[in-house]
Amino acid sequence: MSRRSPPELAQVRGIPAFEKTSTAVLSSLIRLSPRVAFAPGEVLVHQGETTDFAMIVLAGVVSVINESQHGQAILAEVPAPALVGEIGALARLKRTAGVVAKTPVEALRVEREILLDACRGSTDIMTSVVRQMGGYVESVNHALGLYANGFAALERDDFDPALLEDLNNPTQEVRNFADAFQRLAGRITLERRKRGEMASAALIQRAMLPQGLDKLPLGGRCQVFGAMTPARDVGGDFYDVFKIDDDRLALTIGDVCGKGVPASLFMSQTMTTLRMAAQQGASVSAMLENANNVLCAQNPSMMFSTALYGVLDLSDGRFEYANCGHSAPLLLRAGGGCETLPGGGSPLGIVPGKTIPSHTTTLRRGDGLFLFTDGVTESIDPAGEEYGVERLEALLGRRHGRDASAMISAVMADVARFVAGAEPFDDITCLAAFLA
Repeated sequence: MSRRSPPELAQVRGIPAFEKTSTAVLSSLIRLSPRVAFAPGEVLVHQGETTDFAMIVLAGVVSVINESQHGQAILAEVPAPALVGEIGALARLKRTAGVVAKTPVEALRVEREILLDACRGSTDIMTSVVRQMGGYVESVNHALGLYANGFAALERDDFDPALLEDLNNPTQEVRNFADAFQRLAGRITLERRKRGEMASAALIQRAMLPQGLDKLPLGGRCQVFGAMTPARDVGGDFYDVFKIDDDRLALTIGDVCGKGVPASLFMSQTMTTLRMAAQQGASVSAMLENANNVLCAQNPSMMFSTALYGVLDLSDGRFEYANCGHSAPLLLRAGGGCETLPGGGSPLGIVPGKTIPSHTTTLRRGDGLFLFTDGVTESIDPAGEEYGVERLEALLGRRHGRDASAMISAVMADVARFVAGAEPFDDITCLAAFLA
């Protein structure tokens, strides 16, 4: 009398590796493999272990998971019926991934010797395993090719739409890598958008800065120069120089909070508002108070700007200025040394109706003013030390010349030497004016 086939036979035969296996061989494999149950979250196969068994999933769904120092990544979700862990069992290799029950799971635990016996009785099982390994290799190679192209695109800043399509919509053979591809695609898309926004922000910033300061009609009474080294993530630094009348020269420097297009737009709004307020002929305090009220009223994004605004009278050297939360300006004496000009306050665009006090000093022939943003003093060297105000003052104090351009070039070069090639994390902006 023949032995009755086990009830799991039809399910197991539904697995591609066993579809051509004889009933006798398959029945023996099933009878010799104990049935085990797993609750959701329980591990069927541990990553990294070397084991002598595979699992035939009869009911439920399992997740194939890879773990690394970056966390877990689900490579695939496999419904029953399925054979898992057979490559590691047959080759006695360390598991490259784990298998976890996603739902309640019923499975057969197949020991290596029993699986080998089945392979001897049916070469189709081993052929299926080899075919599966070939599929893994093909999908890995395809994935590595996409990764290589993706990273090359990042380096070239050249993004082929077809590449993004492949990354966002992986084909069937690379479906196990879909999540990783989508993260990379998202990164590329984000970088592309970010670089486009940074280019727009830099364009706005450059367009607003004054050009041709050496051509200002100052009658040889003053020399003025400004420069900015933008950070990689463009900020909102600005400077401005313009004549109010024949004798009075307005000097402005500032730093808008934030980066990118929003900061550049608020920077342009701030510069325009300051210029318009200056034409009203009011005092420095009244002018800045009016400008602050305008910026507060038109500021739904709640941005703000530090600013130093001053008016230099070329006829007598009187310099009236007000500081709205900005780095204190330095007064450079013709005989050497420099002085920090007092005064401070809160930035523009935050509190409407505030009082902004002004201060006055007098420049003599050969004296100069040096205005700067915190990108200069907060530049950091490889050891994590800031450039600092003291180092800036020492450098300026050693330079007795009246060449504004040369002085700013010296500061920029000294900061670059100090950071030893590191990219600036903030715009570096300077403005200098010398009274002839």
